[in-house]
Amino acid sequence: MSTLYPMLVRPRFVERIWGDHNLTGKLGKDAPRDKPIGESWEIYEENAVENGPYAGRTIGELRAEMGAGLMGHVRSDELFPLLTKLIDAQDTLSVQVHPNDRFAHELEHQPYGKTECWYVIAAAPNAALTYGFSRDTSPEEYTRLVQEGKLDKILRQIAVQPGDVIYLPAGMVHAIGGGIMVYELQQTSDVTYRIYDWNRRDAEGHSRELHVDKARQVLDYHRASRDKIRPLRDDHQHRAFLIAGPYFCMEMIEAGQAQNVGTYNSVVAACALDQPVEVEAGGQKVRLARYSSMLIPAAAGTYAVRPCGGAKTAAVLVAYVPVSKDATRTELLGRGFSADQIDSFLAQFAPVI
Repeated sequence: MSTLYPMLVRPRFVERIWGDHNLTGKLGKDAPRDKPIGESWEIYEENAVENGPYAGRTIGELRAEMGAGLMGHVRSDELFPLLTKLIDAQDTLSVQVHPNDRFAHELEHQPYGKTECWYVIAAAPNAALTYGFSRDTSPEEYTRLVQEGKLDKILRQIAVQPGDVIYLPAGMVHAIGGGIMVYELQQTSDVTYRIYDWNRRDAEGHSRELHVDKARQVLDYHRASRDKIRPLRDDHQHRAFLIAGPYFCMEMIEAGQAQNVGTYNSVVAACALDQPVEVEAGGQKVRLARYSSMLIPAAAGTYAVRPCGGAKTAAVLVAYVPVSKDATRTELLGRGFSADQIDSFLAQFAPVI
């Protein structure tokens, strides 16, 4: 078997107090049934490959061993830069913020900050997310409102439904609401500053630890002006560009027949949605079950996606690290989008300040 084959990845399941059993019951994951599982870490530095010659080897080991064969233009001597998750939030999460790269270095001695995005898989009626501040605020007002238990007075709420795409740059205050399941793509970082927990207390009357001082340094205090992402759709090729940020890009491929896709000289993380798909790369065909994930080596150059299991159509989310903003723009121009369409799309990922 070619060493450039599609590599199925074994997920890591994480217990969370706000989790439940929907990752198993609704998405078909093989998660423990005796614990509230909130997260399935799908693609992660320490996860192992399940199939082929590299079965049992971790992504981190293969990153170092295969170098550009796996990673393409992405540095292979640093932590694998992408982390993908499936998240089941059956209760509202605490309000959080993440540092950017500079603050991650300064405050936590970590290599990456945490910019992330969400693709909404499922949402209960009237489900909503906390997404930034509803008006401009300040470090002083933020600290006072946390102390008074009133931070919710200036938090912005947005309603979501399945198929929505949300972009969360580092520094934006946010929280997933109860009854929402998402696919999350992020920089590889687990640095989270909890700043507000809706005044909840446990059975013993204790509140959870907050990280008010560190969060004070990294928060964006401006009124949130971002909204749900307006994807750039290529109906002719049955593809949609969902995210085109500085750290990662994400597309949806809607396959009714074989779709041939380039790797953009980057390792590619793929996750099938409601239907299984067959992925072919390096001359090898591998079945990707619904809500399962795989890596496609950069050096494969191209890969093909097609429905399987009798389905007429199937959708898969694919993520990769862009070479540059200019390279992304050139790719979009090559697909026939106008300069105005591209500028409008890319503006959604520009820094606010």
